[in-house]
Amino acid sequence: MDAAVGSQTRVIIRACVKDIPGDVLRRPITLGELFCTKIFNRKLNTRIQSSGFDAVHIPQGFDSEEPVRRWFIYDLNVVTELGEEELLGIPHFVYQAHLVNDEW
Repeated sequence: MDAAVGSQTRVIIRACVKDIPGDVLRRPITLGELFCTKIFNRKLNTRIQSSGFDAVHIPQGFDSEEPVRRWFIYDLNVVTELGEEELLGIPHFVYQAHLVNDEW
């Protein structure tokens, strides 16, 4: 998916919060890191810089101890804030993430 390599892209992932490994409070970052590594073969870049960065939108209940599913939103390669019309014009990818035999 070349779109996530250089142009602004929105990725939406639905996942069970209990399936995300590691620190409960890092779940949104951890899921983004796992996704970017596995699907786009690159690191999640949350360091804000003018050349582009990856924004993480944190859903309510991400830190639940119950096996609830949440939508995690990642805006990749952000270089400028987009208005509603512009946001609708960028590529959107939606995924259902499942942990099967300890693999995503």
